[in-house]
Amino acid sequence: MAGPAARISAVLVHGAWADGSSWSDVIRPLHAKGLDVLAAPMPLTSLSEDVAALDRALERTEGPVVLVAHAYAGAVIASSTNDRVRSLVFIAALAPDEGETVAEVFFR
Repeated sequence: MAGPAARISAVLVHGAWADGSSWSDVIRPLHAKGLDVLAAPMPLTSLSEDVAALDRALERTEGPVVLVAHAYAGAVIASSTNDRVRSLVFIAALAPDEGETVAEVFFR
């Protein structure tokens, strides 16, 4: 018999010109549905530094993870290589093709 199912964590990643508080109206209903929720802080200094910040946020979670991104953060979550990530959710977010830069998406 299998053990209890691992609790799912939703990690919410804000876009540029915002911070984690932009997810405040989303966090409460997700908690009510039984999800562990974390609004990951991004320094917004470079894509690589933002991905590193996401990796640090993921270290504070356990079990399977759903990454949720708004706007620019779509590029951040698409760069995650964490084995526990099960789904990516893009909310009006950038989704660069493999090898494509964020700037290239903006100028498409």
